[in-house]
Amino acid sequence: RVGHSALAVDLPGPHDRGVDPLQLRFALTLAALHTATCVSLWLLFTWMANRGIARSRQVGPGRLPNPELARGALREALLQQVLFALLCYFIVYPLWAWRSGGIDAPWHGPWLMLAHVLAFILIEDTIFYWSHRVLHTRWLFKHIHSKHHRFRFVRPVVAEYAHPIENTLNFIAFFAGPVLLGTPYITLQVWIVVRMFETLEAHSGFNLTPFSDRHSFHHLYATKGVYGSFMSPWDWIM
Repeated sequence: RVGHSALAVDLPGPHDRGVDPLQLRFALTLAALHTATCVSLWLLFTWMANRGIARSRQVGPGRLPNPELARGALREALLQQVLFALLCYFIVYPLWAWRSGGIDAPWHGPWLMLAHVLAFILIEDTIFYWSHRVLHTRWLFKHIHSKHHRFRFVRPVVAEYAHPIENTLNFIAFFAGPVLLGTPYITLQVWIVVRMFETLEAHSGFNLTPFSDRHSFHHLYATKGVYGSFMSPWDWIM
């Protein structure tokens, strides 16, 4: 004979539901990839600057930022790598898994991966351009975006040194494509590396590609436009 109390013990309740292990694995893996890519490129571009490599391509060679500002930016950027990136990937997982089928969904192959990454670039550039342009309006620039522009001569650590609201907008621009297209896990990892390389190279302190050339100009002359991230068509259209 089974009593009511025994049944009550066996029935699952809200307290029985722990963290989804796939969600945790997703967040930890992508945050680790995000951080490893950022830190590797920080070290590479800093080493190049210290060794005087490609000096003719440096932005403001010899013009170092205020040491206290640089140390504060580094501490904040490292903390953000540990906390903010992990939290964002953890939160976005259910939406991405619903659209893509989750971590175990089959990969779609190299050609569709290339098509997805190109679509991500266009989607990211569109959202980034318009949110960035809005951040350059007087009130928002003063209270939010001016933090990122404390560095007139860009350095690698500046890439993710920004107000939390701005970093959130940037993450939305970054992850909108993978959610909209329901991209597979492998392609998503490739996209993270591509996007992190673009933003770190754009803030590297070197004009090595058109991406970094445009963004270095933007930091030097913040009122003269150039709001896109990759080779934004919106900068040309507008």
